[in-house]
Amino acid sequence: MDNRRKMTRLRDNELLRDYREKLAEAMKRGGTINRKEIVREVLRDGHPRYYLNFDQAYNVMSQIKNHGMSGRKLTLKQQMWMEIYEKVQRESLKNPNLAIHAVLARVLLTERASRYFISENYAYKYLYDVQHEQRKKIVGRRA
Repeated sequence: MDNRRKMTRLRDNELLRDYREKLAEAMKRGGTINRKEIVREVLRDGHPRYYLNFDQAYNVMSQIKNHGMSGRKLTLKQQMWMEIYEKVQRESLKNPNLAIHAVLARVLLTERASRYFISENYAYKYLYDVQHEQRKKIVGRRA
């Protein structure tokens, strides 16, 4: 399995865990459960790790430093990169003797994202697919 797919799987596992926690909270409160609203809450309120390839992150940080980030409205991925870049800049100011690659490594290992930088559609489809697969396994055992 390639590194990018592995990182995506780790992020998606964290998404699933956060979703299940929010779903359990909603079930305890009672009332109607709106799964799309729970997904929105998880995406907005979750603070996942940055599941990124270090070399790619380093290249993107260099690109932002040298050329900035273009576009009027930044995509979710660009927003994530800008957030990391800003954290790297702050960490560099705190630790001016650290090389940029050490600062980036520190940020990626110790910091958490402000939110999930994935679309609501992706998250909903992923979570639906996981639940669908689990139901198929349960029904298969009963047969």
